[in-house]
Amino acid sequence: MTCVRFIDDTGSVLVVYTGGWLLAGIMFSWQFPHFCALSWNLRPDYSRAGYQMMSVVEPSLCCRRAVQYSLLLTGLCLTMPFYSVTTWTFAVHSLPLNAYLTYLSSRFYTDADSSSSRRLFRYSLVHLPAILLLMLLCKNSVTDTSQDQLVQQKFLS
Repeated sequence: MTCVRFIDDTGSVLVVYTGGWLLAGIMFSWQFPHFCALSWNLRPDYSRAGYQMMSVVEPSLCCRRAVQYSLLLTGLCLTMPFYSVTTWTFAVHSLPLNAYLTYLSSRFYTDADSSSSRRLFRYSLVHLPAILLLMLLCKNSVTDTSQDQLVQQKFLS
């Protein structure tokens, strides 16, 4: 697994693994299709309350963001095996889940109605736990213990 080590002037070592950043990217990119679809059906309420939500102020941008971040989510899932976070089976098994999310997002973009937003929202509730479960089942068992031991010997002793 790829990692970056930062050493400050006190000798403390901070190890940042690429897998953590990829997981954070997946969580970040998942929220846009989810909340864009959620906010679409609540537009009248947001408007009456005076909230400046993207679905109220820029409806076309709201639909575009759902598609863009669905595509980003697909790319991040396909990147996981390159950094040895998961096995290649994760990329293969997550592709249909992400393709369907992207399809529902594109339908939301083209139709821009409450029925397509409801479908996207409901699927996003299933999508994230499914992706996380797949990541767990397809995790790479190779550890980077030799490099960790080298860092401990060199900098911590």
